[in-house]
Amino acid sequence: MTRHHLVTVGLSSHRLEVLPYARREMQNHEAIVLEEAPEPDFPALLAGKLRVDGYLADKDPEFPAYSRKQALLLRELHQEGKGIFQVEPYLERLIRIHELLAEGLTRSQVESRPGLKEVYDAEARASAALLNFYARAHNAPFPQVVAAVQDFARADAARFRVRDDLRAKALLPLASSIASLYVEAGYIHLFLVKRLRQLLAGQAHVLPVFLLAGPSLKTLGRPRPMGPGDLLTLYYIFNAGLKKEKEEVLAARSLIYIKLLRKDEMAPTDDRFTPHMDDEIQAYRLTADLTFQDCAALYPEIRRLPPQAAGQAVRRYLGKNCENLLVEA
Repeated sequence: MTRHHLVTVGLSSHRLEVLPYARREMQNHEAIVLEEAPEPDFPALLAGKLRVDGYLADKDPEFPAYSRKQALLLRELHQEGKGIFQVEPYLERLIRIHELLAEGLTRSQVESRPGLKEVYDAEARASAALLNFYARAHNAPFPQVVAAVQDFARADAARFRVRDDLRAKALLPLASSIASLYVEAGYIHLFLVKRLRQLLAGQAHVLPVFLLAGPSLKTLGRPRPMGPGDLLTLYYIFNAGLKKEKEEVLAARSLIYIKLLRKDEMAPTDDRFTPHMDDEIQAYRLTADLTFQDCAALYPEIRRLPPQAAGQAVRRYLGKNCENLLVEA
């Protein structure tokens, strides 16, 4: 491999608004690597021998409109001569774990299979931490809920480190043989960038690109609106020491932030090119200056509200408290 090799890591979420930006990046590379486990019928999809709806029928995608439109885009790029690969060994091994458990194997038997133990352990820790959070989310005192968020973020961070390390190693053969490689990745997978740079040091340039950086910089002045929960997880991923108070306030803000985001799949319109990012920016701005005490006061009020109502409640709270501060001054 020579120094002119390029590995671009396209960081984004799986949203319809991302696809025009992803297409632009993908077309500038010889090959594309998707953030998904290999599917046996994927080659038939790319070749046009299998309809998109037929391909997705047994996949149960989290974002169906995105998955459908992305599949059509990938087929076009394949016809243009782009190499397209599915490389996500963590998810591949996780699928295998579930298959073996469904066959009746015990945990110890599954873990004895090559390469499965670290994935099983990482998933088990994260799942236990998530269940612990759910058990406390609605009834426990607020500091205990926040502590459960922190515990989950730590377990999630450990899982991301394993996942990104496995994927970076699996990408080496492609990076060695292809001069320009585009790698699809969720925007929190910055550890993947670090591991690729370590493994490809002196051999290839690894370039992280936030796909929606253009519109985000224009609106917010930063490459993306990083939510407090993701920010906390990233601190844990990189072992970047945080003061206890900062950890707690990020975890507390994440409980408010997540309630402000719409969960439905929104399509871009002539008036809103990036509706999901706009939604994230709005939530980011509403929560950026909340104190731990603010979050403790807001959480019981909004935890069962839909996003729009939760946003209205946060605005009322902020407006009221701003008025109180002006009166006191």
